[in-house]
Amino acid sequence: MSTLNIKKVAVLGAGVMGAQIAAYLINARVPVLLLFDLSAKEGPKNAIAQKAIEISRPRR
Repeated sequence: MSTLNIKKVAVLGAGVMGAQIAAYLINARVPVLLLFDLSAKEGPKNAIAQKAIEISRPRR
């Protein structure tokens, strides 16, 4: 059995599941270079990805 060493990731899809995957990887100290989703229909184009980033930040 071989071991896979993941050095960095990109997450495609910033919905509920994509945001949780990104948060899990960040907590596991795997750099997430990109959190990508389609443009929002209203407001800023990156609103979906920005919301996912905000909810994945640690709460203090």
